[in-house]
Amino acid sequence: MILSFKDVQFIIEALEFRIEAYRERLKDEELDEDEASDIGNDSYFLEALREDLMKAIKDGSLPKIAESSDGLYQEVRS
Repeated sequence: MILSFKDVQFIIEALEFRIEAYRERLKDEELDEDEASDIGNDSYFLEALREDLMKAIKDGSLPKIAESSDGLYQEVRS
């Protein structure tokens, strides 16, 4: 599968929504330390992924996705 420009824009928008939801969740004072750490780590990962996708759009190098043998998708690195 090859992602189109519109596909990547939609993914970026979804990532931004999820990142904002994580930020709001981190404001919860009843959040335990382990959960806060997990949410923080996930948020940082999604922010890095969003930045990579935005860079790919800017550079005109949209990601290509291949289906792996276990049925999960992974990026094809050239």
